[in-house]
Amino acid sequence: MADAPVLLVTVPEDRLPDDRLALVREAAAGYDVRRGAPGDSLAGVEIVLGYAEPAHVAQASDLRWIQSWSAGLDWLLEGGADVPAGLLVTSASGVHAVPIAEHVFALLLALGRRLPAHVIGQRAGRWNPDAAEGTFELEGRRVVLLGVGEIGARVARLASAFGMFVTAVQHHADGSDVPGVDRTVTNDGLLDVLPETDVLVMSLPLTDATRGMVGAGAFAALPARAVLVNVGRGETVDQGALVAALESGRLAAAGLDVFEDEPLPDDSPLWAMENVVVTPHVAGQAPHYADRALAIFLDNLGRYRRGQPLANAVDLEAGY
Repeated sequence: MADAPVLLVTVPEDRLPDDRLALVREAAAGYDVRRGAPGDSLAGVEIVLGYAEPAHVAQASDLRWIQSWSAGLDWLLEGGADVPAGLLVTSASGVHAVPIAEHVFALLLALGRRLPAHVIGQRAGRWNPDAAEGTFELEGRRVVLLGVGEIGARVARLASAFGMFVTAVQHHADGSDVPGVDRTVTNDGLLDVLPETDVLVMSLPLTDATRGMVGAGAFAALPARAVLVNVGRGETVDQGALVAALESGRLAAAGLDVFEDEPLPDDSPLWAMENVVVTPHVAGQAPHYADRALAIFLDNLGRYRRGQPLANAVDLEAGY
């Protein structure tokens, strides 16, 4: 297969085992399917499944398409990578929707039912009904979604099932096609809806437009009863302003899976806050990740070979 076009798979074997790689080989008949690493040269490579070094992408004259194994493209676009014109880039958007949406509600229910305080009591062998003080319910609460892609859309459906009123914040004020969304406002209207917000859920990608999107101004606009859940990117929140809001009581609680610096530094005050639940960027972990991501790629491979538009095409200027 020396003259066959090369399809380079840079997903580690523990995330894409050989039995699943066999499905790639079957669907990519006529291609030289090779395992490699993200740092490998892309000379002669037509398709990449997984990740690649941005500097190599910029110099890859034969490269036509990258199918990211992740929904986020930070690994490619961070630092203003010089992506060749005409290169097709697709993401694994949607692969995280089920586990991350469930994680959002795991965090909300843990905070609402004061589970961390009860676990501390359990470990100490202490029966303490007073730890339930501050319990809140989800029904009737107003939730604002920052990020209404596949994850946000699933959060909207679950929130609706809990009896919550859902407001989506998007570029365009037309959320009628997102089940569970009661109202949609544009990004410019964010500060207008924050004063009536009970729960702010963030599942934003990291772009120039979203970096630091929620900062001191947003926290000042939120009511003191509000709860923040962030499962997108840590850098979309001003973490210093977040800590100050939690310490001052400007924000009631937070469920955080992502942070500006990861791992979260040992000296971060977030570790010791009783009104914060910290998880180590694990919201997207799920037993079916490989199957879902592979299904996206195999569908797109069929489209690519037929000359059809690819699903999850990334706007490289927007960053998602």
